[in-house]
Amino acid sequence: MTQSVSHLQEVIAQLRQMLPKNTATAQAIDQYEPWERIAMKAINDGYVESADEFVRSVEVCLRCSA
Repeated sequence: MTQSVSHLQEVIAQLRQMLPKNTATAQAIDQYEPWERIAMKAINDGYVESADEFVRSVEVCLRCSA
């Protein structure tokens, strides 16, 4: 479990590097907000259309980097 959490944190760090610092999504990641809030901000920023899409995209990143 610890390895999965560590890997997830690594994927989030990589995602964060791709985002402009002034977006709500980037700021939510920087502030370690819960996933639900990060997903909602990603929707509002126009990166995804739904929270499910956000989760699926993170899952894809996890599988690809494994």
